[in-house]
Amino acid sequence: MSYDPVLTAIAVATNDVLTDHLWRHDAAAGDPVADIAVALHRAAYDFTLTARQLTETLHRLRQHCTHHLDTLTCYATLARPHSLDADTLRLLQLLERHEAGRDAVVTAYGAWRKHRPISADPLIRHLLPAPYNPRHGMVTLGADGDSWIVVPDRVAAEAWGLATSGTVIGDIRPHPDGWQPTAYADPAHRAQQPHLVHQLPAAADEATACSSLLRWWAARDRTLWHDGAGATGEHPVLPA
Repeated sequence: MSYDPVLTAIAVATNDVLTDHLWRHDAAAGDPVADIAVALHRAAYDFTLTARQLTETLHRLRQHCTHHLDTLTCYATLARPHSLDADTLRLLQLLERHEAGRDAVVTAYGAWRKHRPISADPLIRHLLPAPYNPRHGMVTLGADGDSWIVVPDRVAAEAWGLATSGTVIGDIRPHPDGWQPTAYADPAHRAQQPHLVHQLPAAADEATACSSLLRWWAARDRTLWHDGAGATGEHPVLPA
């Protein structure tokens, strides 16, 4: 998932994964939910602006501090930075606004979420394989009978060490012990090439099942890709 301060704040606070500001579609609905959507939209706008200003201020401070550190290291002297006091005060003000803005977004989102699903299509869902931690990316789950086909985004592929992103890595399905992850590169392999399908141990929940798939593929890419079998996917089962 690309960085969006509003969607990131929501994911960290609630573990809900959105790919867009879905509440915008409710702003003109003309019902009580529209009022909530408008309030959420305004809170999201203000929070995004504050996050951008905070990012710019932190970058500027980092550049200034790096420059002054180099001066001190090279010349053993340091003139008092003229803008440091003003930048520090600005930083503190923005931090307070950022915290208040994040709380406003999460509160308004909670009110909106009571009335709306987080996916416009019930057959497509998004999930954080590391709950409440968007840094490890997200996976898209596509309904396929009683299973959900798993596709990691670029952030997830990089975070977990996969060679590629945006491609199928298997599926998860309900199991008496929770969820059953099964690794494969193509859903057709389940019926046509079962030797390329690897059933992994059952996991307690969906996120753990997806992370199991990600770890399996990362291990496969790391240890077997250079053996020459990577192009066909013909690999022995790796430990889960």
